[in-house]
Amino acid sequence: MFGRRARPDSTYVRSQANVGLPVSPDVVARGLVMSLLEAGDDATERRRLGQLLLDTLDELAGLPQCAVVVADRAQVHEHDGRRLQSKTYGYYRCRFVDGVISEARIRIYHRTAVRQQVISPKVFLNTLLHEWVHHYDFAGLRLARSPHTAGFYARLRALAEALDVGFVLPPEPDDPRRVPSAASSSSAPDVEVR
Repeated sequence: MFGRRARPDSTYVRSQANVGLPVSPDVVARGLVMSLLEAGDDATERRRLGQLLLDTLDELAGLPQCAVVVADRAQVHEHDGRRLQSKTYGYYRCRFVDGVISEARIRIYHRTAVRQQVISPKVFLNTLLHEWVHHYDFAGLRLARSPHTAGFYARLRALAEALDVGFVLPPEPDDPRRVPSAASSSSAPDVEVR
């Protein structure tokens, strides 16, 4: 019942230790972020701008291309009949072919879980950046998996702040208004991380 906790594996330790900025965004990336925040509710336009942003970040970081898909449907969720238990904003999926990332893709659900309203631009951008950091973990840091460590969130926050949009992220862990994060899941050779 209260057994010893397993020691973190090398992937977890590397993820935890790497807290730096994953890429140095340029003026183009910052402009695309601002355009995304002002784009309105159209899923096609959000996908187009999101893809341009991912292409820019991938190029700046020297990563293979990652596609973005915007599913104009409600978030996958679990409900117990009274309350929402969990929901998925989006996920990252890729394949490993001969040790190289291929078919990398980010999928974002465009509507809220229960009321099926279009998600806000901030939620869209937060999800896009969160999932791109998973792409960076696999393709840039060459991690075997991309756990939600403090290092992961430090990379995400550094990226958002470098893009001048730190306000789209949840508050810092020591902030009393903090929003709890969801757990990660992944497997290989096909990998999916939420």
